Amino acid sequence: MKVVYLNTKSKVLPIKYGIVLALGYFDGLHIAHQSLIKRTLEIAKEKGAKSGLLTFQPNPKHFLGKQKITSLLTPHHMKINLLDKMGVDYLFVVKFDSKVAKLSHKQFVEKFLIPLDTLHVVTGFDFYYGYKGKGNINTLHQDGHETFGITMIEEQKVNGQKISSSKIRELILNGQVNDVKKFLGRYYTTEGIVIHGFKRGREMGYPTANISTINKYLLPQNGVYIVKVKVFQIEYDGICNIGHNPTFSENNNKSVEVHILDFDKYIYNEKITITWINKIRDEKKFNSVEKLIEQLNQDKEKTLNFINNT
Repeated sequence: MKVVYLNTKSKVLPIKYGIVLALGYFDGLHIAHQSLIKRTLEIAKEKGAKSGLLTFQPNPKHFLGKQKITSLLTPHHMKINLLDKMGVDYLFVVKFDSKVAKLSHKQFVEKFLIPLDTLHVVTGFDFYYGYKGKGNINTLHQDGHETFGITMIEEQKVNGQKISSSKIRELILNGQVNDVKKFLGRYYTTEGIVIHGFKRGREMGYPTANISTINKYLLPQNGVYIVKVKVFQIEYDGICNIGHNPTFSENNNKSVEVHILDFDKYIYNEKITITWINKIRDEKKFNSVEKLIEQLNQDKEKTLNFINNT
């Protein structure tokens, strides 16, 4: 997949054989987004054209102050990897700044869509574009001078609930990571770097990798989770505690600590990927280290039972 970065000064060149474009920010690349992209790929194949996705960086809602959330479900590099795996030919990333925000909906189409030799556009039912979001599915045809076709993807639901990034965020923040898969189409994943910690886990027989989270990922609710851990390109089972270590009362900052099962390698400063599978319990304070070790043994037993039965 070729990634092209654009702004208001960019010279936008036509794509050979034309292109079918999916439009949107695609926060999370959840099931509804995947459905939209799949339809884009199908239409491109039917037309013998290239497939593409036009998105924005940063999030327009955040830039315009309409959304205070700064944490991410899918950082830019992860979005690139996922789209590449889906088979998209081109990703166009428009730098969303004050100049782009001031483009009328007609100017936006004339600047970024028409010059690409866009043959067809695929959008969600709630896609808005141009100054103050005045452009929508109804203005696209005229703004494009009737040079491309348009397909709108209707609202999609799971068990009667709308598939949306806000719903996925709600589930993650509530610790319901196992339910995320129904909406996201995959388990939620974060990345980080292994840093030095207090090394208490090793003393208790449960060595942990302390994770410094990168890319402003949205972190789940405090508690203990069954996770998959990828390091050195190999995936392992693990148990992750996220919280403030209340038993020791020494850490006021939120920490992410992972005990990797059947693992004993030096991984300080290594990049690590955590896939959040299921919550075991809430974080709690123990009266003694012995009680904590007893609970850790129970956590491990629950994790192994879960792994063996799934």
